[in-house]
Amino acid sequence: MKDFQDWSGIDRLKSAYLGMVLLDIEAIFSDEEYLFTPREAARAMRMSPRRRKGFTAARVALKRLARQLNLVEKDRPDREIETLGPDDVRPCLAESKIYCSVSHTGQLLVAVADRHPIGVDIETVSEKATRAKHLFMSPRERDLISLSGLGPERAATRAWTIKEAAAKALGLDLFQTFREVEVVRVGEGEGVIRYREKTYPIRHGEENGYVIALVSFNNLLKSPG
Repeated sequence: MKDFQDWSGIDRLKSAYLGMVLLDIEAIFSDEEYLFTPREAARAMRMSPRRRKGFTAARVALKRLARQLNLVEKDRPDREIETLGPDDVRPCLAESKIYCSVSHTGQLLVAVADRHPIGVDIETVSEKATRAKHLFMSPRERDLISLSGLGPERAATRAWTIKEAAAKALGLDLFQTFREVEVVRVGEGEGVIRYREKTYPIRHGEENGYVIALVSFNNLLKSPG
């Protein structure tokens, strides 16, 4: 696979937020005994092998991100860096006040951090989003697919990642997000959403059939009119 540093738009994504880690899940070899905190280990034990693999990769990425941001002492072992929030579901960075979000699909996992609520999603470009667009996009949003100039699969996949990322940043379930978050624009490297009469930018990166969407609720845009 092409090096992550060569991804189109990856530098722009990294520079726009506090921190970002992108990992090849298949390349991660971690001894869980030295990785998991007691709470992380307890949750991992209840998972199937497939889910546990993604959960473990997320712990690796979040602990790396915590170190990258100097949120922990250099000599602090991984098993003492907590990455599960109080609800045992949402991620955290060493119990700091920094917001974070994680997503994975197929071979790749991405973790991001910011000082404001943030959400990330990574998906494989496919026909799946195009076939299901009527489930998560309004008729007006679906019109954006043809206007984007990206082709139906790339545009619909971007729209799906936008909704997923926004749901994580806002703490909404997907059905709420489908109703309350409107995709206003779909573009190659950027999009726009509207939430409660305010608009926010979405940033994208794409390479080798994967698309990343990132939104942080810190920068308002003027109404697109």
